[in-house]
Amino acid sequence: MAVDGDFYVKSYHEEDWDSVELLYEKLIKHEENVTYWWPGPEDTWDDVHCIFNKGSMIAKGQVQAINLISEDYQGTANHLIYLNIKVDPDWKNRNEIWDILYERLLQRAKLLKNKLPPQFPTKLCVGNYATEVKENSYFESKGFKHFENLYWMNIELNKDLPPTNFKLTNVKIKHWNMNTYEEEIKYLQAENEIWSETPTGIEKLREYKSNPYWTSVTAFYNDEIIGSTMAWKEADENIGTIENVFVKPDWRKCGLASHLIIEGIHHLQNCNLEYIQLLVETKNESALKLYKSIGFEIRKEEKRYWITI
Repeated sequence: MAVDGDFYVKSYHEEDWDSVELLYEKLIKHEENVTYWWPGPEDTWDDVHCIFNKGSMIAKGQVQAINLISEDYQGTANHLIYLNIKVDPDWKNRNEIWDILYERLLQRAKLLKNKLPPQFPTKLCVGNYATEVKENSYFESKGFKHFENLYWMNIELNKDLPPTNFKLTNVKIKHWNMNTYEEEIKYLQAENEIWSETPTGIEKLREYKSNPYWTSVTAFYNDEIIGSTMAWKEADENIGTIENVFVKPDWRKCGLASHLIIEGIHHLQNCNLEYIQLLVETKNESALKLYKSIGFEIRKEEKRYWITI
């Protein structure tokens, strides 16, 4: 803990939860869309840093390894560590507060990097909504380079879904729990054929699987995975998520992707959710067309930046 009179910096602890909520309430009164991370399990609290002034939380920052490349991976890829910093919008010297948290989180990120397989580069990343102009400008001033824009798309639970046109009888589609390590590896190998530069690691897959109501809807042809998607309820929010939609190239344009997504939506419709969300790159026109045809609508745009550490 660093202390200077009424002003101090500390790692997050359980008794700080109410302050975390109050900071969020201040932020959303000032701006409707805010990328705000909630503190995770206790073993991550050393990576959550808070600044207090006269007993009130004026800022919070977090860093987390989001995607780790396994040591035996044969492709070219980056470890991805993300950070998130939010400062009380009423605080006058916001850049000074950003600087304090950024330097602390950068050091934490370097400690995380030192534990990762060294043959792969490590990127420190940040994502904020396009409307969070001051946050994006701050990270640009620190040398972060823009690398992608994403749309957050939502669909309401009572939305009428279109009929699917997928009729290939030799393809088996099932809810697949991946109960064994061998099944997890089989899935990852199939998915990594699609996203070889950003492969999902087994730790990330298991994080997905730990979410409430998680399922994978997976298509098989002669025991080969030809397409899949995942669906779950967010742990701390009444929101459903569709994630990691893919179909192998030889099986595209036959209605399989929409069939998998709609099956994932059906899975979540009995979970009493507010809505279902997914993320898509703004430049992925074919995916945007597909999601819109199902009933998803664009709600927000996120800008992502990174530096190599």
